[in-house]
Amino acid sequence: DTKEKFLRTILRDDPPVEITLANNQELETKNMELRQNMDQKEIKVLELNKEVANAIETVHQETDMLEKDIVSMTKMLHEMQEMEAELAALRSVEDKYSGMTVEDAQILLEEQTQSLYKVNQEMEETISSIEDLKWQETRCQQDNQKLTVRRIQTEAQAKEAIRMSALRHPDLEAAYKECIEATKQYQEGVGLESIQFLQDSHSLILEYKITPGSATIQMATNAVNSKRLPILTQFLIKLHPKSGRLVSASIENAGCEVKDVVQMAKQRNDIAFLVAETLDRVMKAHP
Repeated sequence: DTKEKFLRTILRDDPPVEITLANNQELETKNMELRQNMDQKEIKVLELNKEVANAIETVHQETDMLEKDIVSMTKMLHEMQEMEAELAALRSVEDKYSGMTVEDAQILLEEQTQSLYKVNQEMEETISSIEDLKWQETRCQQDNQKLTVRRIQTEAQAKEAIRMSALRHPDLEAAYKECIEATKQYQEGVGLESIQFLQDSHSLILEYKITPGSATIQMATNAVNSKRLPILTQFLIKLHPKSGRLVSASIENAGCEVKDVVQMAKQRNDIAFLVAETLDRVMKAHP
């Protein structure tokens, strides 16, 4: 009886938990998102670890070079101290033999002069070597600073590349490439002056320098010798920031009616048609 009462009490207070298929799928989706996020973070951590390892390796190499230079300089200083001791010994010998005859003193003086000359040459060579080592140490420090600046610049470029990759719009890039391909067909005959893509406003700016009289081959031949000034026609094309579709377009300094061309290009979402048809009308409008 007591056991049955206990079971009834548990069932009454805590009803059984029901887990539906939707709840299970939602949990699986969240787990998958968390796993993907964790994988991305692990990749970033590996990249950062690699950059840090490269920087540490560079610092170790520079440190080893500096240590070798310091050891070499220390050796040079010890040699200088030994030579100073030899000079002191020579001076003591000179004092010892100060009571010699003139001939012996002359011989000893010549020997000491030759010895001092050699010592002086060795000292000059040692000083030159020390100056060279100092210059090498300064160059190593400058190289280390350059490497540090290069590492900082590389890290900044990597961060900028990651940021720019996140801002890429494949549809806009495809539209941009389509426009470039269309302009190549008219570049020789019409003359593409400049092209710009404004990321903030998602707009294309195209400028064409059109020579009057270039509508046909015969007219283009005559236009070469013509002194008429070229016409600078500008296209301002606005694209949708997400889909990349043609939203609007305006043409400045066309010299002819092109509103119907703009309307048809918007309906067809065809930038190549807009550029080709407009340039054809501009050339025909200036025979």
